[in-house]
Amino acid sequence: MTTLNFDYLLLGGGVTSVTAARALRSEDQAASIAILCDETLVPYQRPQLTKGFLGGNLDAAQIAIHPPAFYAERHIELLLGARAVNVDLAAHIVRTSDARTFHYRKLLIATGASARLPDLPNATLRGVYCLHSAADAAAIREATARARRAVVLGASFVGLEAAASLRALGLNVTLIERGRWVLPLLGTQILSDYFLQRCAERGIEVLLERSIRQFLGDGAVEAVVTDRGETMQCDLVVVAIGVTPNCEFLRASGLVLEDGIVVDEFLRTSDPDVFAAGDVANFPDPVFRRVRRRIEHWDNSIRQGRLAARNMLGGSFPHQDVSMFYGDVFDISYNFLGRAEDITQTVERGTLDAHCYSLLYLKNDVLQAMFSIGRSAEETAAAEELIRQRINLHASKKRLHDEGFLLDTIPSQTVLILQGGGALGAFECGAVRALEERGVRPDVVAAVSIGAFNGAIVASHPGRAAAPLEAFWRELSIALPATPDPCTHQSLLSWYVLCMGVPNFFQPRWWSTQPGQDGFAPWWTSFYDPTPITRLITRYVDFESLGESPVRLLLSAVDVATGERRIFDSYVDRLTPQHLLASGSLPPGLPWTTVDGKQYWDGGIVSNSPLDLVIERCGSIGKRVFAVDLFSGTRAMPTNLLEVMLRRDEIVYTDRVRNDLRFEEYANDFSELVQDILRHVDPLAARRIRQNPRYIRLMGNRAPIQVSRIELREGASTSFARDYDFSAVTVQQLQERGYQAALAALARSRR
Repeated sequence: MTTLNFDYLLLGGGVTSVTAARALRSEDQAASIAILCDETLVPYQRPQLTKGFLGGNLDAAQIAIHPPAFYAERHIELLLGARAVNVDLAAHIVRTSDARTFHYRKLLIATGASARLPDLPNATLRGVYCLHSAADAAAIREATARARRAVVLGASFVGLEAAASLRALGLNVTLIERGRWVLPLLGTQILSDYFLQRCAERGIEVLLERSIRQFLGDGAVEAVVTDRGETMQCDLVVVAIGVTPNCEFLRASGLVLEDGIVVDEFLRTSDPDVFAAGDVANFPDPVFRRVRRRIEHWDNSIRQGRLAARNMLGGSFPHQDVSMFYGDVFDISYNFLGRAEDITQTVERGTLDAHCYSLLYLKNDVLQAMFSIGRSAEETAAAEELIRQRINLHASKKRLHDEGFLLDTIPSQTVLILQGGGALGAFECGAVRALEERGVRPDVVAAVSIGAFNGAIVASHPGRAAAPLEAFWRELSIALPATPDPCTHQSLLSWYVLCMGVPNFFQPRWWSTQPGQDGFAPWWTSFYDPTPITRLITRYVDFESLGESPVRLLLSAVDVATGERRIFDSYVDRLTPQHLLASGSLPPGLPWTTVDGKQYWDGGIVSNSPLDLVIERCGSIGKRVFAVDLFSGTRAMPTNLLEVMLRRDEIVYTDRVRNDLRFEEYANDFSELVQDILRHVDPLAARRIRQNPRYIRLMGNRAPIQVSRIELREGASTSFARDYDFSAVTVQQLQERGYQAALAALARSRR
C-alpha cells in the first residue's frame, strides 16, 4: 500500500489539531498538513455537547469548529475515520486501523481523552451512557424521547450541565456525587451551596457523598443502587466521572507515558520530532510549580495547539499559561481559572444573587484561582496575569473584597527595556544606577545588542547591578589623550578603532595571528572579531545561575537564514555568552554568532526597543515599563551628508515602543466596537459571550501600560563616531546623562 507523506501530521480531530493546523498553515504556506480524525464528523465544539446539542437546539453542522470548506481552502487534508493504531518513531510512520500508512516530518499527537466507565456490575447495560462525543450525545438525546427518569453520576462540570439539559427536556433527574460538594473542583462550600440551590429550583434531586454500587436491569438499565443501599429507578444513566487519556496505542512506541504523554515545557515528547498537546499531554506547570499536570479544558486545548505548532516550526516558546474553564448551566455563564488546591483564604467580590460575583482563591497571599459570574473581562484577564506572575497581594489584600478596587491597577511587574547602540550603552549604565538608588528593581529586562550585555549584568546582580555595570564599562573604555577639538577627537578615535578595535570588545580581523588570515579577504563576512567581549562578560555574569535570578532576561536576535526574530529567555534557555553576542552581532562590523546550529545577527535590525517581547512572554496587564531610549525620535532636519547618514541610523534604530502603544490604541478601538455590537445582542447571549475565554483574553487586556521614557536627548552626540566612541571621557559623560535622565523620568512618573 502507498505511504502518504506529510510535513506535519496531526493525530486527533479536536480543536487542538484544528488550531495547530491553522497556525502551521499561516506560518508555512508550502507545507503539507494532514489531520487524522477517528470520528466521521468534521471536528466540532465538544463543550456544546452537554448544552445546545444534547438539548436539540443545535445540529452537527452548527457545532462544527469550521465548515469543510475551511480545510479545503487552506489545503489541509482532513482524513475522517482514520484512527491511529501504531507509531514507528524511527521510521516516522503512523499506521491507522484501516491499514493506511502515513509518513511525517513532524508529528502532533492530540488524541484527547475518553470517558471513563465505572467498574461495576451491569455497567454495560443498554441505557448507560457516557457523554464525550457527538455520537454519545445523539444517543442520549434519542433515548430521552422514551425516558422519564434519569440518573447522572458525577456533579462535575459535565455532569451538572448534562443534568440541567436532561431536566430541560422534561426528565426527572437525580444527580449523584461521591464527594461532599457540587462542582468539587471548585473546592468551596460557598459555590457548592449556590449550585445546589439552583438544582433544587429546577427540580433536580442531588445526592452528595454517595457512590453507585451496581446497576440493575434485564438488558437495559432500570435502576441504580447506591453504597447506602438506596435504589433509584431510572430509564437512562449518564456517567460523568472523569476521563482517560487516549494514548494506549503508543505503549510500544517508545514515547514516555505517565497519565498521558509526557512532554517538556515546549510540548515536545521524548522524541524531538513528536509533540503532544491538549487533554492527552502531561506537561510541567511552571505557574503552580507542579512537576506534572494534565488539563482537560477547551481553552487549554486551543492554546496548547497553537503553541505546539509554533514549536513544530522551530520555535522555543514555553507553555506558561493559566488554564481557563468556561461553563454555562441554568442560564448562568461562569469562568474558572487557575487551581483551587491548598488554598489558605478566599475573598468574595460582589454577590452571587446579582450574577456579578467573583471568588478569589489565595495561598499565602498569592492568587491561585478565580471563579466568576458576570465580571468584566478586564478583571478576569488581570486575575489571570496575577496568577501567572505569582504576585504577592499582601499589600492589597484588605481591598480585594471592594468591587471598586480594580485588579488591573495592581502593578504586577516592573520592566526595563535596554536598546542597542554601541558605546551609547554607557547611558543605560547611568540609568540603572539612578533606578537602583530610587528603589526601582526590574522583574523583567528586555534587551538587544549592547543592551543585552547590560541586561545580563542587571539580571545576574538583582538590585545591585550599578557597581558591576560601571566596572564593566570601565574595562570597555579606551584611554585616549585629551583633545579639546571635537574633530581631532573623532579623527584620533576613528584611527584607533580602525587599527586596534576596542581592546576589550572587538579586534580587527586584519591583525589576526592565525595562518592565512592576514590582510583583507573577499570571503570575510565581518571586519572585527568579538572574542574579547566574550571573555570580558564571563567575569561579570554568572551564567550558571542566571536562570534562577528573580530578574527574567529576554534577548532578541535575528536568524540570518530566515530573517525571523528569535527570543532568548533566561527562564527557558540556558543562556551563555554566545546568546548575548548573538543579540549584538551587528553586520558588517561583527560576524554572525552561531547558537544551537543557527546563525544570528543583532536583534536591533528588526526592533531596537523590544516591548513586544515582554507582552508576548509576560503579558501586558499591570506593567510599569522603563524604556531607555538611545536614539531621539525627533531632530532638526539634516544639513549635510554626514547628518543624513546619522539621521538614517536614528530612524532605523529608534524606539519602537511608540509603535507598540499605537497598536494598543487600535486594539482599544476594536474593543469599543465589539462592546457596541454586544449592546444590540440578546442580553442572555451577550452574557455568555462575555464569559468566553477568547472574549476575555481579547477584550480584557486593555489596561494601559505605564511607560516612563529615559531619553538621550540634550547634548547627545552628532558625531559619526558616536556608536563606537568608547573613549573614557565620553563613556563617563554618557553615564552621567543616563543617571540624570532616569532621575527626571522618575520625577515625571510621580506627578
